[in-house]
Amino acid sequence: MLNHIYIDPKWVAEEYMRSCKAKAWKTQSTDESLKCFNLERILEAEALGMPKPKEVTMEEYVAGSAEM
Repeated sequence: MLNHIYIDPKWVAEEYMRSCKAKAWKTQSTDESLKCFNLERILEAEALGMPKPKEVTMEEYVAGSAEM
């Protein structure tokens, strides 16, 4: 199991902009993405025997300021 996956932030930003311009990204997608992000963090912590992480808020998630 991979603990960390490194993704090029520039590629992520470009992909996000492409999706927005194509009107492929909706508000509901952001909400679902946050739920999945929090769940993945919980499952990873459980698998590694670590304490449950604090749930990330939408503001932290969008700003990218969540402790990961």
